[in-house]
Amino acid sequence: MPTRPDAPDSLPQYLAEGVPKQDDESLQALQDWINELLAYRRDIATEDIDAGEDESIETVKESSEGTVVIKKVSCGKDNCKCQRGKLHGPYKYVVRRKGGSLKWDYRGPISE
Repeated sequence: MPTRPDAPDSLPQYLAEGVPKQDDESLQALQDWINELLAYRRDIATEDIDAGEDESIETVKESSEGTVVIKKVSCGKDNCKCQRGKLHGPYKYVVRRKGGSLKWDYRGPISE
């Protein structure tokens, strides 16, 4: 006989206790809503991605982890090459929605 799966340790206790009490129809509705919520957070339209001052967006593409943005940036130092237009990078970011704003998660430099 199969055993009920354990809730992830990261799940708040009220969810870990409350979700298993739901009927199948409610669990399916919850799963559908969670999938829609995840898609909403990951699906960032290209026009929603703005380059800041002294930044250059190189690429925007969708992935399973969110919207991947490759950009070049300025460090802001007065005597740096980036102040003459030679920006640093490219760097990889994964952008997702968090609340009403976009959260930029830096993933590091990439080779061109």
